[in-house]
Amino acid sequence: MQDTEKHTLIVNAAAALFAKYGYKKTTVDEIVAEAGISKGLFYHYYQNKKQVYLYIYDTYTAALSESVGKEVDTSNADFFDRLKQISRLRIAFINQFPDLWNFLYSAYYEQHPDVACEIKDKNKELLQKSYAGVAVNIDWSKLKEGVSPNTAIAAVTWLAEGFVREVNSHGLVFDEKIYSEFDKYIELLRTGIYNPENGG
Repeated sequence: MQDTEKHTLIVNAAAALFAKYGYKKTTVDEIVAEAGISKGLFYHYYQNKKQVYLYIYDTYTAALSESVGKEVDTSNADFFDRLKQISRLRIAFINQFPDLWNFLYSAYYEQHPDVACEIKDKNKELLQKSYAGVAVNIDWSKLKEGVSPNTAIAAVTWLAEGFVREVNSHGLVFDEKIYSEFDKYIELLRTGIYNPENGG
């Protein structure tokens, strides 16, 4: 029943409004006005704005993960080459769905008590899945002594989160230039984590 044109209008309108104004300031009235549908139709699909918010988050993150997962080349066993590849796949997906990044970014830092705990749990689960995808068939022998795979993944995660915050704080759009800049930081991290004697 949800695969209808009007349902799509609701989802797209809600995602854009949540991304722009956040969870608290977005109302059902604004969603239905933006979507051009009746409030009764909204409640035909969703009980409240929390339900549509979580639906959008689940749908977007699943679509992004599926898109990236299908195209990751697991034959390349280098951890940092894999990260670069995943970054390229993500930017292609985000460019295809421009409202996606804004919504996911705003949801990641959402603090409203109605959804904050659930989003935090979903983010944790998503991060674990991302770890699994990044780590498939990786040659961890290149790591320096004392650096575990979990430490390497955590370091990259912190780098990525900090980079994303910096980019968004300046109102920049993720494009090829931005990802090239990210690659430079990845290469710096590579030199700190890999043992050159093991081909790192």
